[in-house]
Amino acid sequence: MLRPHEVFQSPLPVDLSASVRIDTPDAWKHAIDDETVEILPLVDGISREYRDGWCTYTYEHTQAPELEIICGGVNAKTPKASAIWRQGHLLHFGFEQSPAEMNDNGRALLVNSICYIARFTEDRPIVRTPSGHYASNVRMQDRDALDRLVKQLSRDLDRNLDHYLGASAREAVRGMTRDELAAWYRENRGFLHADPRAKFVVDDVARDFGVTLDSRDFIPAAIAALREGGERTEQAKELLHRYVASGAGTTEATSPADWERWWRENRDYLFFTDTGGFRWFIDPLAKSRRVPTHNLRGPARATRP
Repeated sequence: MLRPHEVFQSPLPVDLSASVRIDTPDAWKHAIDDETVEILPLVDGISREYRDGWCTYTYEHTQAPELEIICGGVNAKTPKASAIWRQGHLLHFGFEQSPAEMNDNGRALLVNSICYIARFTEDRPIVRTPSGHYASNVRMQDRDALDRLVKQLSRDLDRNLDHYLGASAREAVRGMTRDELAAWYRENRGFLHADPRAKFVVDDVARDFGVTLDSRDFIPAAIAALREGGERTEQAKELLHRYVASGAGTTEATSPADWERWWRENRDYLFFTDTGGFRWFIDPLAKSRRVPTHNLRGPARATRP
């Protein structure tokens, strides 16, 4: 994560020498071996009890170019949960205390965060994902969650697989050993997408087509297949509609020539996102600046002087 002094040209100074070491929070011990961690207190009297703030697992959405993680905080979540982060021109400042309750560093961090977000007058949120807090209880996951699960192979593996996998994928791996599961996952990861309940299932059409969904080769391969005729052309039409058309403004593209023209105009500004619905999107800011989206991240997305 970025520290504030690495991001801001601070209108208010932050005294980093005021940092202290505290016992590693229990929720962090699975990821941090040290008995203590260094923090910068934003309040006086850190031994007192304060109201909890809000954090977000932004690492699940790192495919989104408009997302920037600024800093974390002490919380009951994982050490990667973000307390201050930006999406487009929107800022999330998760610390609960009012300015009156903060010390000078806390107030400076708040002011600096506001000054920082004010620079992003052109950027806008692109990726939108359902929240599990709503009645639908649908939370779009990214495949990195499965990466971690397969890597860790926890004792609660069966329960976790029920949570992450849709019915067809769950049945496919039922009874597998851990090594067999890891091999199945390596083979099918690039063809996983979300079912209506946001659980992972294998897209059999994509697997038969043979190019992973998030590969830079996926769209040009599908466009080339439009000219082939037969089953492969029908597969390409279905896949382009499912993974590109709804996210990248291609509703008017029908012929191979239309798609080829669209690809030439937009290929440098495209990105794939799991949590945005397993879709290819155009980065509007990158396109307007004629800068490849993979080169336009973090502070570079601020409005130019």
